[in-house]
Amino acid sequence: MTKVIPIASAALLAFSAFAQAPSFEVASIRPSDTPQGKGLPSLREDITTSPDTLTMRNVLLNTTIRYAYKLSTFEIGGPADLGDKRFDIIAKAPMAATEDQLKVMLQALLAERFKLKFHRQEQDVRGFAIAVGKGGSKLTPAEGGGEGSMTGAALIFEGHKMPVSRLADIVSGALKAPVLDITGLPGTYDFKLDLRTYLIARQNAAPGVNRDTPGMQEALVDVATAALQDELGLKLEERKIRLNLLMVDSVEKTPTEN
Repeated sequence: MTKVIPIASAALLAFSAFAQAPSFEVASIRPSDTPQGKGLPSLREDITTSPDTLTMRNVLLNTTIRYAYKLSTFEIGGPADLGDKRFDIIAKAPMAATEDQLKVMLQALLAERFKLKFHRQEQDVRGFAIAVGKGGSKLTPAEGGGEGSMTGAALIFEGHKMPVSRLADIVSGALKAPVLDITGLPGTYDFKLDLRTYLIARQNAAPGVNRDTPGMQEALVDVATAALQDELGLKLEERKIRLNLLMVDSVEKTPTEN
């Protein structure tokens, strides 16, 4: 005799399995279809989510790990070279999921397809914090529903429906140092941060400083400080930060087959 499971019970069973071992129902990982070595577009990484799908375009393995574990640029350590290959990842969840749930599923995908293994290690490092400036924030609150997105390449970054914590991640990447969000600003925002004009002005003021000189770090701090204040009404403060680093023990730079 065929046993009939009520629809409500079937849904409950599916949710229970999803909650116990969240993983994608299907996932495709392929080499990026973005032409490489073609200027800024070849450096741009796009990550978008919908209720049941995670889409990552032209992402580095380092970026994928950081996104999955909610890490800033300097919360990950281990092998200096995680590879320069870029991937397009499209993964579908078995049911509607939050972005945090999608990230947990991405963690499982990294372990399964890239054989990622790691341990945790605490360390104090020089870092910075983003706070609201004296004149108040100039960030534009995001309106309406829909997906959030972040795009960035070189010194130009743009976010739509993104929290300030993601802006801190961007500044962290530019400064090559950890950056905390201490603004206390809730919700999501639309913003654009273009560091080019400020960097050119700083290099004109100190022409001997370039990316290969010891003074470049301080030059970038000056650039980020000015850009954040002028464009977004935020200020940058230096501080010592204790990080709980994710130290990569081993990872395959080429994923297993789809």
